[in-house]
Amino acid sequence: MSSRTASSRRSPAKRRKSTRSSSSQGMRTWLVALAVVAGGIALYDNREAVLKEMATLLATDRKVVAGSETKPEPRREKPANERTAVSVAKGPVPPTEVGVVKAAVPAVRPAVPTVSSGPLTGENFQAKFYFCGTSGLDNCVVSGDTFWYRKTRIVLADIAAPRTDEAACQQERDRGFAAKVRLRDLLNSGRFDLETLKAETANATPGVLRVATRNGRSLGSLLVSEGLAKPRMARQQTWCP
Repeated sequence: MSSRTASSRRSPAKRRKSTRSSSSQGMRTWLVALAVVAGGIALYDNREAVLKEMATLLATDRKVVAGSETKPEPRREKPANERTAVSVAKGPVPPTEVGVVKAAVPAVRPAVPTVSSGPLTGENFQAKFYFCGTSGLDNCVVSGDTFWYRKTRIVLADIAAPRTDEAACQQERDRGFAAKVRLRDLLNSGRFDLETLKAETANATPGVLRVATRNGRSLGSLLVSEGLAKPRMARQQTWCP
C-alpha cells in the first residue's frame, strides 16, 4: 500500500511539469509569430526606404566584384626613343602663316674683280696663298716671280727672281727661297691688282704675264728694292759670286 501511494503522489508532479513546458513553447511560438507580423507591417510601411538602401548595397557589391575580377595591368616603362618620339608628336605645331609673303633675302656675292681686258686682269683680287706642292696648283707660290691663282699660272712681267730648282750656286738658291717667301707674304697682305704691260715681252715659260700692284706700286719692284729680284727688261746677271 505504501508503494502505490508514493507512485500515485509522484505522477501528478510530472504531469504538471509537462503542462508548463508545452504552455511555454506555445507562448514562444506566438511571440515569434507576432514579431514576424510586426516586422512585416513595419517593412511594408517603410518599403521605399528599404528598397533604396538595398539598391545602394547591390551597386556597391557589383563594384567590389568587378574590381576583384579585373586586375590592373602593370605599367610598362617605354624606351627613351619611344618617349622622345611621342613627346615630339604631341608637341605644339606652330600655325601656318596665311597670306604672308616673306621678302626674299638677297644672296651675298663675293666681290668680283673689275676686268679691263684679258683673263685675270683687273682690280681687287685676293686669296690665301701657300707654297705649291702643299696645296696643289691653286693659290700657291712657285718662285719669287711665279704663282698660281684661280687655276692659272701667272708670271710677273716686270721682274726675274733667282731660281731654286735649277740654281747655278747655293747663293742663288738661298736668295731664290727668300724671294719666294717674300712674294707669298706680299700676296697675302691684302687685295692686289693685275695689269698687263703696254708692250709685253716674249714669255719663255708657260703662263700669262701680269704685273701685280697694290695702291699703284708694283709688288715686283718691292722685291727688286730688297735685292731679291732684278728687272726683267734689264741685262740678266748671275746671282753667283
